[in-house]
Amino acid sequence: MQRHDLVYLQPHESYDFMSTSLPLSVTMAVGKMIESQQPFTVCRQDIKNTIKVATSYIENNRKYRLALKLSKAPKVITPPLELETLIPQLPKQIQKQTQQFIDHCSTLGCAVHVYGSFANQYFTGLPFVRPTSDLDILIVTQRNNISQVLLAVESFKRSTNSTISLKVDGEVRLHGCNDISFNELIYAIMFDIPTVLVKTLHDIELQNIDVLLGWNTDEFEHFIRSNK
Repeated sequence: MQRHDLVYLQPHESYDFMSTSLPLSVTMAVGKMIESQQPFTVCRQDIKNTIKVATSYIENNRKYRLALKLSKAPKVITPPLELETLIPQLPKQIQKQTQQFIDHCSTLGCAVHVYGSFANQYFTGLPFVRPTSDLDILIVTQRNNISQVLLAVESFKRSTNSTISLKVDGEVRLHGCNDISFNELIYAIMFDIPTVLVKTLHDIELQNIDVLLGWNTDEFEHFIRSNK
């Protein structure tokens, strides 16, 4: 189980709300979500002996963030939604370049997932995507080629922004568990900032980029030159 994984709760699995101030209609909606097999998302697990999952819900034009705590590990857990699955629901102007980006990442040994507003709207049919919404993606890389991955991300970001003013945000996952904002990582590399925030399933901490990426000076300089 990792951050952003999807949990499909079963009717027999018990849960409690982490907030006691939710309207009754919203709490009842969670039961309907479970019945219709809408997934919940794995959160950071920062409470001992408690498993947390979350989702979002819209009622009367108000967005609710719903966090649940489970008494036992869920039975059905899957990776996050693949970005490729979402392509038919993206604006037509960026569908082709999105597929090209996914294909490029595949050649680099990366899987590309989506979370946030676009994923919530895909699963629920509710209007989570607004004109100001970002496309939040998670890139899971298995190789030591992060410079090429970041260059691909930068190219995709510029393409979607110039085409339909859609901003791309999200994280890159290193070593199977370390999630880093790729925008923050790119900024740190370009401006010679030595540390970056790293999120794991249980913690958030500053880590040294040199140690985290294992890059040498030549590789840093190659990325900077290529990204200008």
